Amino acid sequence: MTPVSSSPSHVTGRSALRAVLRAERALWVAVIPALLAIVTVRFLIPLPSPALAPPLLALVQAGQSFPLVAGAGLFVLFSLLAQYWRAHLPGDLSLALAVPAARKAPSRFRQWLEIASVPAAVALAVGVALAARATLGEPYRVLTASMLPTLQPGVQVMGNKRAYKPGELPRRGDVIAFRSSAVALSHGTAAPPVMMKRVIGLPGDRIQMHGGTAFINGWAVPTCDAGEYGYLLPDGQGGAVRGRLLVEFLDERAYLTVQMPTNAFPGVYEVQPGEVFVLGDNRGTSLDSRSWNDGHGGGAPLTAIDARVDRFLVGVHLDGRADWSRILRPVTPDRPLLWVEGYDASSAEAGISKCLNEAPSVTRPPPPGGPLAPMTPSIQGGI
Repeated sequence: MTPVSSSPSHVTGRSALRAVLRAERALWVAVIPALLAIVTVRFLIPLPSPALAPPLLALVQAGQSFPLVAGAGLFVLFSLLAQYWRAHLPGDLSLALAVPAARKAPSRFRQWLEIASVPAAVALAVGVALAARATLGEPYRVLTASMLPTLQPGVQVMGNKRAYKPGELPRRGDVIAFRSSAVALSHGTAAPPVMMKRVIGLPGDRIQMHGGTAFINGWAVPTCDAGEYGYLLPDGQGGAVRGRLLVEFLDERAYLTVQMPTNAFPGVYEVQPGEVFVLGDNRGTSLDSRSWNDGHGGGAPLTAIDARVDRFLVGVHLDGRADWSRILRPVTPDRPLLWVEGYDASSAEAGISKCLNEAPSVTRPPPPGGPLAPMTPSIQGGI
């Protein structure tokens, strides 16, 4: 029997058909599942409610708290379902490349192996990402209002676990995440396992406070009044935070703080070797270095620092919905941004711009060792 050869046009047609088939498979196993996962996480996960059954409530809370992990899991599920139903829908292009009947059909095991290949690869990628998280980056959820206006309760941020080499000091103005078990909290004081605060003092610095304004080695950290600030706290956290919005300038950085009447911090605290002095940006209600050691001051050990908090992941609206508008934005940008919802912040934003345009020329404190002058806060006019 004379063998039958395929014509060039026939081979070209089958090659083009294979390319279309690969594109169709990518659509079914990657693009469509990814879109479904994004839509589900973004719009279809309900708000936590006591009316939900306990198992469902736990799933909803997990989805709200860890949207990236939930999205990866949904992608794998949708990809498996799409591959299964793709073979049962009309118009499957793979039929056009069907082998002759005399060729042995693939076993059911091989079929399921092909179906599971893409989700398995995604699951492997998720596993690698989780392993990298433990050594490179860690997501944290803000649980309190102590870092307003920079970090709102419920916001998720990303910490850089490799920001500091062993023994390396943070920079003044860094926001760090550290273990609360390592600091000298007063007996009976409740604190989250991981606290997030801003570094103000380095080893050797002598810290004093005049209200919410820090003095470093007798030098007042420059601030500028940008106007009034208000933030409505989520249900269960009690009312609202109200105070004066101040731009603070330290080590060539500018960031926002909220100032309000607060208990005095007596005396002078000298930052010890191997620790840093930290403050919350919400100077009125922050459990920070001022209150440790029964109000005599204390530092956060360098060995207790988990990460430098660098970027936002997922914000939160007042109604509890996820806010993706800040994803991967820096926590301490070159120009501080005011994130508010529910009221007109145009006046405060104008005040911030005015303060930045009138930024002081000196933002670094003097070295330790000099005399401590009487404390007079350096507050610029603002609006």
